[in-house]
Formats: sequence, structure tokens, C-alpha cells
Amino acid sequence: MDSSFLGFSRSLVAFLAILNPFALSLYLAGLMDDLDKRQFFSVLLQASAISLVVFFLFAWCGEPLLVDFLAVQPSALRVFGGLIFVIVAYSYVTQGYKATVFLRGDIEGLPSSIALPFMIGAGTITQAILTGKRHATVPAFLVIACTLMVSFVIVAAFKITRDHMSGPRERVFQRYVNTLARLNGLIIGAISIDMIAEGVKQLWLRPMGD
Repeated sequence: MDSSFLGFSRSLVAFLAILNPFALSLYLAGLMDDLDKRQFFSVLLQASAISLVVFFLFAWCGEPLLVDFLAVQPSALRVFGGLIFVIVAYSYVTQGYKATVFLRGDIEGLPSSIALPFMIGAGTITQAILTGKRHATVPAFLVIACTLMVSFVIVAAFKITRDHMSGPRERVFQRYVNTLARLNGLIIGAISIDMIAEGVKQLWLRPMGD
């Protein structure tokens, strides 16, 4: 297991790249319109706490739980996650950031709606498992906690910046966010198709009886 600072930093950067707080900010742009700062930060904090628990569980016992106990291949998880994000990506390409309209409703249910699928997905679960394999229990927990903390700060900063926009600057900012959301939908869609193709390939090539 890698307990060095360099190994810790690499795992942190890799997890941040998969979680992608900048894309998360775009995903939640529509929700930011509906909630004030206090409500949004509370919901985001709860979603981060849910994600922390799930990621740590997968880092601690994810591979034995999936493969040995449930007999679920990681490639199957990759295919399912890809299918979910194909739907999400299509919504963003066609609707822009307003695609998150399904998040609007009971505020008590928002944290879990944000955590799944925007924070907890096939990619982040796989990264959590890899983090658990690379590090001892405490360093793995710190990698996950620091990742979610940095992500929270970036999304919170996006919300604060958005709230201080007004008049023509707000309209320009909204067009910018909407364009980025559609472009991000194209990227996520392409990644999702690749996830599905790679997962199907691994399942197809898996020896019979495994």
C-alpha cells in the first residue's frame, strides 16, 4: 500500500478528476436558481456526507463485497453506470442545465438525488475501490474526505459567484453555463458510450464459469 505523500496526492487528484466538481457545478446550476445559499450549502453538505459514507465503504470492502459476496463484476457496474449517464447526457444536450428540473421538489430528498447519480457513480465507486487497494484505511479515508471537501468548496464558490451576478452579466453568465452544460453533455455521453463498450467487452471476454 502507498502511504507516501506523493501517493496520497496522486490519489486525491485522480479522485477529483473522476468526481469533477466543475461539471458538478454545471449539473446543479438549475438547482442553484431555486435555493438560497444557506439551503443549497446544507443540501450539498448532506449529499457530500452521503457520498463520503458510500465511498469509504467501497474503499474498505468494495471489491470483496461486489466480486466475492454479490458475484457482481466491476465491468457490469461500468455498463450500468454508463447507461445512467447516457440518459443524463442526453437530457443536458437537449435541455441545457435546466435538465436538473427533476431535482426540484421536496428539499429533504435533494441530498440523495444529488449524491446519486451526480456524485456516486460507476467511475467514482471504481475510484473508491482503487483508493482502498492503494492505501491503508486511514489514508484512504483522508483521500476521500479531502476530495469531497475540495469539491464542496469549488461548487460553493460557483454558487456564490452566481448569486452575485445581476442584470446583463447574469444573462451572459446563464448563457455561458447553458452552453457549457450542453458541451459537457456531449463529453459525458461519449464517455458513457465508452464505459458501456468497455464493460461489455470485458464481460464478453470473461472466461465462462467465472
